[in-house]
Amino acid sequence: MKILTFISPSHENTSALIKALHSLFSASIKNTGSNPYGIAFPAIQSDTVGQLISVYCPEEVDVILTYPNILSLLSKKKVSCAEIKSISNIKPTYYRAFIRDRKLERGAPIQAMKRMMSSDKENKEQLAKALIGRYFQSPLPQINLSSQSNQRVFTLNIGVQDSHTPSNQEVFSFNSYGLSSYKNPMYLPVECME
Repeated sequence: MKILTFISPSHENTSALIKALHSLFSASIKNTGSNPYGIAFPAIQSDTVGQLISVYCPEEVDVILTYPNILSLLSKKKVSCAEIKSISNIKPTYYRAFIRDRKLERGAPIQAMKRMMSSDKENKEQLAKALIGRYFQSPLPQINLSSQSNQRVFTLNIGVQDSHTPSNQEVFSFNSYGLSSYKNPMYLPVECME
């Protein structure tokens, strides 16, 4: 397994890279039924995913680097390739799952109001307030994106879960954003940032 790390100088460029990777990963799911490519954010903090985006590739990185949407971002210098490493060359200090946290997405004010309006429950207003309260209570690092199918703007909320042991899966399978879920976390080896 290889780790390809990109540097993105701005939030907009990070969004463009994630959108391009999502397009590639969605095609993989459509063609093979799964996505073996995982995304990690080595410099993630409580309020930002940071400027580094790593892609864990099951084989060679050419599939990523020659993908037209990513090639375009590289040629326009919106992102740059920082390094390519073999997973066997890193000494992980811990294992981390990067998770799409949809609970916050559902609690976003616009989505909460839509849910409230479509609900047939008598306590619609209380339900919406509870959802919105959850949204403001625990912010996570976010990436702003727009849906490829209907261009709806949304935020991809990134949660993390750490472990001292790797995932016991022999084959990794991530969602179309290269992330895992709380129900099925894919723990990737993480090297300490120096």
